[in-house]
Amino acid sequence: MSLTIEATVKTPKIDFNSNSGLISISGISIPEDPQEFFTPLDEELKKYINSPVKSTNLEFKLEYFNTSTTLIIRNLIRQLRGISDKTNLIVKWYFENDDEDMEEAGDEFRILFKDIDFKVIGVEKL
Repeated sequence: MSLTIEATVKTPKIDFNSNSGLISISGISIPEDPQEFFTPLDEELKKYINSPVKSTNLEFKLEYFNTSTTLIIRNLIRQLRGISDKTNLIVKWYFENDDEDMEEAGDEFRILFKDIDFKVIGVEKL
């Protein structure tokens, strides 16, 4: 099973391939109603949690996100951390080298979830 939601001006692209265990969220996340926007991902995640693959990779390549998206991200990581006995969870937070705000946000999540494999990775271009 997989889920793909294309990006818009206010919402990120979401790719979730449950066969490979890759969840990717990229772009800008300032949706009017974040709960509604992220519901399809949440529903797929609930199914995935029951029988995850050996390794789960959660990748963030966000250019910007608002406060309400912060809660979504935190809950997403928390849900996946809850099945770390069933799957090897790796979180990768990508940021553009010159974007200190996004690097700092990644570091804050890494500190919050210090018990999981969380990498904050600077790149030239997202």
